[in-house]
Amino acid sequence: MPHTAVHRSAADPDHLLSVHTVADPRPGRVVVEVVGEVDVRTAPALDIYLQSKAGRPGVRELVVFLGQVRFLGAAGIRVLARADRRCRMRGVHLVIRTGGRRAVLRALQLAGLDQIIAVDPAEGDLAHPRVGRRRAGWHCRSSAMTSRRGRDPQPGPRRPA
Repeated sequence: MPHTAVHRSAADPDHLLSVHTVADPRPGRVVVEVVGEVDVRTAPALDIYLQSKAGRPGVRELVVFLGQVRFLGAAGIRVLARADRRCRMRGVHLVIRTGGRRAVLRALQLAGLDQIIAVDPAEGDLAHPRVGRRRAGWHCRSSAMTSRRGRDPQPGPRRPA
């Protein structure tokens, strides 16, 4: 997956996942905005991106904003848990913001991540992280041979109407 500058709309139907770093005025804080679907096909891109941001010198806090995530699957949950472990080893504080997305919050709660990672802390300054302009990020595009979530369509039994 190429590392490209972001100039396309996040609503582009070909993009399953876009991950961007958003400028933040606080030193030591990195805000990563995730847009789209985080599933078994797109989670590796998110994993690499979070690993690269958490490993930067001087980072003390990594904020992952999931307010524009349409789907958060088990693979995405694993990526966030792995990011938490990496952050802890480096002394970085991981914060997850759901942006009010109930389905995202519910997935985090069902996995128990809200018990070990700061999810939607009371601090209200990051309700939406657009503090500055977008920087470079990752995109995963859908393939003509696969469905939106990266799996081959599975026809099921038809039921009478």
